[in-house]
Amino acid sequence: MKPILIIAIVIPIIIATVFLVQSMPQQNLENISEEQSDEVAWQLLQKTYLEQECREQYIGQPGQLDDCYDRIDEEQRLNPPINSQQ
Repeated sequence: MKPILIIAIVIPIIIATVFLVQSMPQQNLENISEEQSDEVAWQLLQKTYLEQECREQYIGQPGQLDDCYDRIDEEQRLNPPINSQQ
């Protein structure tokens, strides 16, 4: 794979992950362990990666792209990164 293509894929993933972590409510992050914090970061990175995969697979197909995003959101809803009963 060409280095420019790799950079074009990796940099948006990193940037999106940073913005997602910064936009998370702080009260959820204050009372969690380092292990749980790592899990949150991992799931955000995974979601960003999966969204990039959707964009690549369904380029020019907005209906299928939205369906792909919906599947990712449903997976995140069913497997939240933080246990809300803490």
